[in-house]
Amino acid sequence: MTATVKATYANGVFTPSEPVDIEEGEEVTLSIEGATSRKRGLAGVVEAVQELQRTIPSDAWDVLPTDGARNYKHYLYGHPKEDA
Repeated sequence: MTATVKATYANGVFTPSEPVDIEEGEEVTLSIEGATSRKRGLAGVVEAVQELQRTIPSDAWDVLPTDGARNYKHYLYGHPKEDA
């Protein structure tokens, strides 16, 4: 079973904000989303970009085009490539 439930974290314990249909003592896996732990402003943007970069396999960077700034119209809209 998969369910999304809001909860509050206090004193090392997650307390659901609504009733949940699980047995007492049953082990569950939590996926935590929360803006309070994230940095705000530019530091938050940098942190988010770094987090995204970590999810991309290292060998994927090797196949990206190196002329993206000069030929963005080609990659976005299919225009002919400009020579260097």
